Amino acid sequence: MPKRRTAPPRQTTAKGAKIVSAYLENADVFRTAKAAGTTPRGPAVLVLRNRPDFVKKDFDRKAKDLVRLGQEGKLVKTKPVRRQLPHKDPNKPGTRKTTTIFRDRLLRQLGRGQNYRSNKGLVDALFRGKDQKRHPVTGPGVTRDPDHIHELQLGGTDTYDNLRLMDAWTNREIGREIGLALDDVPYGTPVIVKVIP
Repeated sequence: MPKRRTAPPRQTTAKGAKIVSAYLENADVFRTAKAAGTTPRGPAVLVLRNRPDFVKKDFDRKAKDLVRLGQEGKLVKTKPVRRQLPHKDPNKPGTRKTTTIFRDRLLRQLGRGQNYRSNKGLVDALFRGKDQKRHPVTGPGVTRDPDHIHELQLGGTDTYDNLRLMDAWTNREIGREIGLALDDVPYGTPVIVKVIP
């Protein structure tokens, strides 16, 4: 007599398949409305999931903040607006991004005396983030980036009080995948965030 399976079959992923960290739970509603030329009613439900290549602590903190902001009704799909600030030095042409200034200020504060010795790993990670050609972000733990707590694409502001440090790989991948997930969602649509453990 053949042995009967008592447990459900194991779920496996195909070799080379990429795990997605953000997807839209009600994507079919928004795709259908976009194709029909109508506006869907109700919020977009964004689902976040930690990937094995993410720094778990950073992902959990980011996901917790987005869930809270969604519950407060502060998440709305918007076109990201980045501030460009002029250099303080009149001899330097062009402008600088808020995140670049934030990184430079941290490096100045942490690069002095005892601060440097006690935060050497963090300072080195911040310096690696300044030079993308010599230190490309190809995986977790390479460098740290200033991260917008309230995502710019979800109605956040590009100000210093909305920035904190986060693993660069985790930050960039979450932001990219949130943007892809919200591709069919029209601007001005409220967003609710759920997290899958």
